[in-house]
Amino acid sequence: DALPIYYNEYKSYLSSMYRDPIDREFIEPLLNSDASSRNEREALIRCGKYRYLIAFLMSVGFALDYLLRINMSFALEGGLVQKNCSGYYCWSEDLQGKVLSSFLWGYWTTQLPGALLCYYFGANMLFGTGLTVATLATLLCPIAAQTSPWLLIVLRIFIGIGQGVTFPVAIFIITKWSPLSDKTFFTSLSTGGQYLGAILANELSGYLCGTSLMGGWPSVFYVYSIIGCCWSVVWFVFVSDSPANSRWISEREKEYLGQSTHPGVAIKASDVPWRKIFTNVPTMSAITAHLLNGYGYYMLLNDLPKFLDDVLGYDIKNSGFIAGIPYVSIYLGYLFSGLVSDLLIKREIFTRTTTRKVCGFGAFFVPAVFLTILSFLENKIMILILMNIAMFFNGFANCCYFVNYMDHSPHLSGVTSGIGNGLCAIIGLIGPLIVGALLNNVDKSNHELLHQKWKIAFVTASAVWVIGAVQFCFLSSGDLQEELQDSNKIPDRSREYVN
Repeated sequence: DALPIYYNEYKSYLSSMYRDPIDREFIEPLLNSDASSRNEREALIRCGKYRYLIAFLMSVGFALDYLLRINMSFALEGGLVQKNCSGYYCWSEDLQGKVLSSFLWGYWTTQLPGALLCYYFGANMLFGTGLTVATLATLLCPIAAQTSPWLLIVLRIFIGIGQGVTFPVAIFIITKWSPLSDKTFFTSLSTGGQYLGAILANELSGYLCGTSLMGGWPSVFYVYSIIGCCWSVVWFVFVSDSPANSRWISEREKEYLGQSTHPGVAIKASDVPWRKIFTNVPTMSAITAHLLNGYGYYMLLNDLPKFLDDVLGYDIKNSGFIAGIPYVSIYLGYLFSGLVSDLLIKREIFTRTTTRKVCGFGAFFVPAVFLTILSFLENKIMILILMNIAMFFNGFANCCYFVNYMDHSPHLSGVTSGIGNGLCAIIGLIGPLIVGALLNNVDKSNHELLHQKWKIAFVTASAVWVIGAVQFCFLSSGDLQEELQDSNKIPDRSREYVN
């Protein structure tokens, strides 16, 4: 029976990995256990993995989030708009920019309300309902497009409203389901699905637009809506706000998560220390980094297919693989930074603050440098290589500001991330509108002028990212902000998550 040996080695491994005082508090019972029986040893080592099913379903939810978000970019380039204006859908570049950015008009409005509504409805209910609303609105988009571009804009606003709650409420779910020692990687795993969605959209959307399935471009709305309906059913059946409220999780894993996660609460708007949030320098630094990242990120998210078509000459109907590579890069950077960040903190190589700042430098300054360089190049291969390097490092952003919200105050992380994501969406409106204005009335055959216009767009985004890097590296912190914890010490003014 070799299990006792493996068990002792496992305890030694835990002892060396979890040196943070907060982590030690939760694993101490395991380290001190004699594990007298084989069953007990097995139960302690394999306490269950249901939490990873939650992470997987959240990841699929975020993939769906992005399928519904960026399918419009491919529909516009894949047949919805006739470029020679010979068809019915002859929309100017400026109008197309409004259609693309209209999603963000609704998206920012439900960021903060989503976090505050968790007190009344529960995070899992809001997450699932938001994506279901977005799915149903997407289903109606082809009909709206054939009726009026303004009706399509209204539906895109509703899609944004539905999806606006996802990130703020997701942070509440992560707080309950993620052990403190694996918080960064679990967050990357759960929210990284947004890039899987972008990868799938690039691989599948161009193909769908080029086929006769459901009329070509309308299929990117119908197919993704069907996927969304299936996901909604699974989500509402298997996911709850916390392990304590789940009927599917094992008792052993429920006990483990009860000891190793933060005892977070959802609070009412009247209990939020608004003044302290807006005067806390590290928290405001994270919020500022979040919103500044949004400018370049949303510009690339919405207009990458157009750049590939205009400058590099790739037909989006036949080059979904090329368009999807940058999102593979950012997803790999997302997971890599999450895994390495946890290891650096556990092994005390870097402090939590230093780790966050290193990730912030990588997420902003490095992509800015490569985006600036590629804007002056004309070689297609080099542009694609530098674009992917930039996107890989931009994936570090999750370990920069997003996890930083939980560092500062787990109880208020939904509120602070809602503020950051809402402001990010607002500034994200500007990027696509600027690109639309720059390219408006530009002759597509004038390649040199097109390249100059895109150079302006990329250099502007780089400058915004550099500002984000500088302020975050100087002002951020990975420590718990004690002044933000006061309101959470009043039990009758806050409560545990509801079913």
